[in-house]
Amino acid sequence: MNTLTDEQILQRLLDADSLPEKTVTLSRLGVPVTLRGLTGKQVYHIRERCTERKERRGQTSERLDEEQFNVALIAAATVSPNWGDAKLLAKFQASGGEEVIKRILLAGELSALGDAVLDLSGFNTTLDELKNE
Repeated sequence: MNTLTDEQILQRLLDADSLPEKTVTLSRLGVPVTLRGLTGKQVYHIRERCTERKERRGQTSERLDEEQFNVALIAAATVSPNWGDAKLLAKFQASGGEEVIKRILLAGELSALGDAVLDLSGFNTTLDELKNE
């Protein structure tokens, strides 16, 4: 990789506010889903919301509800379709987009889409991949 000047580095950092997007197709439904990467802060808040904490004998144990975590990731990262569309909410008698996602998608689809969101968000990226970009 070429050595960047301070000005080039600064410009790249200033341009870093765009998040990557990717469209994947749910083959079972034949539906394209466009996902956008999430910031570290967004993923952190979702992880916190989906972590159950229990106090027992002075010890706190934590457990991440993986299904809820994947559902929340998908809901936050989806550009289209609109999971909270009124027709979907009515059809599935759901209170919101996350509930629609739970009712439409199979467990493997939830996991695959959740992994796609994490990939777009920079998880599963090694330092070698970063150096080669």
